[in-house]
Amino acid sequence: MSRLQARCERDYPTTAPAIAAWLAAVVQHPIPGLATDTSASSNSSMSAHSGVALADLQTVRSEMEFWLPAQSLPVRQLDQLCQKYLLPGVPRPRLQSSTLHGMLMGFIDLVFEHQGRYWVLDYKSNALGQDDAAYSTERLHAAMAEHRYDVQAAVYALALHRLLRSRLGDRYRPEQHLGGAVYLFLRGIHGPASGTCMLTFPSEMLA
Repeated sequence: MSRLQARCERDYPTTAPAIAAWLAAVVQHPIPGLATDTSASSNSSMSAHSGVALADLQTVRSEMEFWLPAQSLPVRQLDQLCQKYLLPGVPRPRLQSSTLHGMLMGFIDLVFEHQGRYWVLDYKSNALGQDDAAYSTERLHAAMAEHRYDVQAAVYALALHRLLRSRLGDRYRPEQHLGGAVYLFLRGIHGPASGTCMLTFPSEMLA
């Protein structure tokens, strides 16, 4: 916390206390949907009902760079897979028809391991309304679809899937080791959905 406070005071001197308090709340806020260790101490921010906080994660990698080869991948096919398996039924703009060929390069905000499963996490600062009620599950899903974060999540998950397959070799089982994608809407952590949208990926989306 002292390092966080010092960084905020350096970069945002007039609003440092508010920013530091907000970021501290983010890292301590439980992420629903992650299994918890019910044997953990009651003093931990983990609980069987609320999920696991970022501060409790032991194995993390921030800003992980990836290079993902794409060989004549029709964007329409990717679009269809996302519409079918990720947030099904939620309307979203269609992707432009084209073909991906070459290397996709990017950075994943956070990759973490929890109880033997690996996840990607992306932070979003979207403003969806004036109060916590604006960050319902329905509104989060709508924002995910509107901005096509589903496609971003699919690319990130595929990059992680291929990394795990390379590192773990024959021991790798996607259904056992690949968790999915967590999208954390920072302004909505106190909303009905805890600011969290979680996506998982069927085998049809992994290659």
